Amino acid sequence: MDASRARRLVGPEEGHRLLDRLVAPGGMRAVFQPIVRVGDGEVVGYEALCRSSDPEASTPSEWFEAASRLDRRVELERACVRVVAEHGAPPNDALLFVNVSPALLAHPDSVALRDLLPGRLVLELTEREEVDDVDALRLTLDPWLRTGARLAIDDAGAGYSSLKQVVALLPEFVKIDRSLIIDIHLDRHRQALVAALAAFSAEIGANLIAEGVESRAELAWLRDADVGLAQGFLLGRPGEPWPEARHVGRRITRQPRLERLAVRVDAARSQREACEAVAVHLFRQGGLMPSVYLEMGGRLRCQAQRGLWQVLDGMVPSAGITGRTYRTGEEHYLDDITTAVDYLEAIPGVVAEFCVPLRTDGVTVGALNVESLVPLSEAVREEVRACAALLGHRLGDLQPEQSRVPLRRLARTAASLVAVEDTSRTIDAVLVAARELSGMDSAMLVLHAGHTGEDERNAVGPLREALHDMAAGEVEHLRNVLEPLTSCYTAGEATGRSVTASETLRNAGARSLVVLPIAALGRRTGLLVLTNRDPVALGPEQIEPLELLAVLAGSCLEMASTVEALRHQARRDPLTGLGNHSTFHELLRDADEDEAAVLVLDIDDFKRVNDTGGHLLGDEVLRATSSALREVLDTPETAFRIGGDEFAVLLRGPAARAAPQIEADILATVGTMLRSHGAGLSIGTAHRRDGEPLIDTLQRADARLYRAKDWKIDHRLPSDVPSTPRRDHRPARLAR
Repeated sequence: MDASRARRLVGPEEGHRLLDRLVAPGGMRAVFQPIVRVGDGEVVGYEALCRSSDPEASTPSEWFEAASRLDRRVELERACVRVVAEHGAPPNDALLFVNVSPALLAHPDSVALRDLLPGRLVLELTEREEVDDVDALRLTLDPWLRTGARLAIDDAGAGYSSLKQVVALLPEFVKIDRSLIIDIHLDRHRQALVAALAAFSAEIGANLIAEGVESRAELAWLRDADVGLAQGFLLGRPGEPWPEARHVGRRITRQPRLERLAVRVDAARSQREACEAVAVHLFRQGGLMPSVYLEMGGRLRCQAQRGLWQVLDGMVPSAGITGRTYRTGEEHYLDDITTAVDYLEAIPGVVAEFCVPLRTDGVTVGALNVESLVPLSEAVREEVRACAALLGHRLGDLQPEQSRVPLRRLARTAASLVAVEDTSRTIDAVLVAARELSGMDSAMLVLHAGHTGEDERNAVGPLREALHDMAAGEVEHLRNVLEPLTSCYTAGEATGRSVTASETLRNAGARSLVVLPIAALGRRTGLLVLTNRDPVALGPEQIEPLELLAVLAGSCLEMASTVEALRHQARRDPLTGLGNHSTFHELLRDADEDEAAVLVLDIDDFKRVNDTGGHLLGDEVLRATSSALREVLDTPETAFRIGGDEFAVLLRGPAARAAPQIEADILATVGTMLRSHGAGLSIGTAHRRDGEPLIDTLQRADARLYRAKDWKIDHRLPSDVPSTPRRDHRPARLAR
């Protein structure tokens, strides 16, 4: 800042007057500077800047210096955002970069500004301001990022720059401060720093933007260093919306870059290493998200990827643009992905996709796919074609990657899973095996409920709460993404765009993620989600065993469910759904509570119901009796059908004390229902005595039941007395 001007703004009165003029309607105007792709000079976005409507007024740096001193920083920033928003969205799907401070983001009223700005928004967060609490900043960013806004770290290399902070905030763009770019072609120290930043950004999946490019020599060095994006007076000055970029980048040949790539590809010792070289090269061109797929075992397996947090793997050849390209052997370019019905969305915001087949000796062996947040020029597409030609030629000389599946561990896991027949224990065993096999610290098994009800979730590990907090829509989205895949996993990068449904986990601290479909009998029955708080490098060697585990888990869960269903069926009376005679006697044998009571119920005159209404009516009466019992009992599973028209209730623990009231309620409810059918109900109740086996308690209850029935018989008119007294059946029933 000019020293004389700084002195003029020392006084608070003058500072307030300046700010009052700026925030007033018409006090500021917006200008926009293009951000271009170095390789072809195409505009990928515009940085919004504010200028005073008075050309003689002070500079923006002076405004913000005064606003900070006078505690009006947020007010000034909000006014700037409103001025920028008046111009709407940039043309041709370009991104709009808007400078914001942590103070603005933290202000409770600032989220409302998001509705004023276009959808393709990038928040430029300056690193000149110290950030004390990165976790708190992530929380303030979250409402913006959930609307599709992206994040850029501004002024990297100046002020409080921290690569750890870059990783913690997961930006998609890192902007190199102008102080590092000035005459960089003459300064080896700054060259080393920028080259390291370029390599670091490529590894974590962030796009590097060089600011303040003002000479062709600077631009040439940046291109040679694979810095993909740039802005500066050489490429385009700030102007009224929307200024065109100067096309100086097209005059510099791309041949040296391809020659360097050819050297790296030729030096590769495996197919994956060659694919990695191509993916890194294309990513460094700026704004590109490349992925390389090779056919293996009838599926397209991802060998390399950059710019995306997650990999869509095990793709069937009929899925997506990548599958179409492999299947037809023809390249496909979409400048508007919404026009393609077979587009397979991995992340939101993608505008264009270009996919080229990989050919070895005239045979299509895979596909090189590039997605972009902006349309792709012919120059970029030609670069992709050249990369595909280099890679396809080299693949023929290299052996496929040899899988190093830990077979012993997988075999041990398989043996332990197959041995479990209980569903809940099978779920526990799957989660233990998945964490052991993957090295991840948290896992969740989601079992689909079908069209009705909620999915069942079981989660373990330090991120289990975040796993449970995933919205139902997020789980459904992951299920849809995995439909044509065998897995979806992070590529070992700390940043890059993720599948929409993964943002909840990512915001909770997840840095690695694997999602696998669970299937049985040809249908998808659930998801296995594995996540970790630290980045984990994942590839087919780690993923293929997990895919086998997911297949095994689906089969074991189906088997356990079938066994449980058969067991349930064997323990239930098929007519009423109540527990049957054997289940009742098992509980009598195994119950160890000191307090217990047994109620034995018998339908009076049930033979008359069958004789007058037929057996169908008799079955209906039995079902109605079981339904009425369920209504009376707080725990319906305590009721059993132990004979033809005979039922029992086992009350344990504190519930046994309420046996007299329960008996009265059953007589009132069930008895009333039976009288409408010309029948009645008799009950015998007995409480367990100290040290008494429950089978003896049952005999005492049974004796009381028949005393009750005898009393009823003795007090009936002769015409009401059954021809065969029911007490004659007592020995046979107790023998069961």
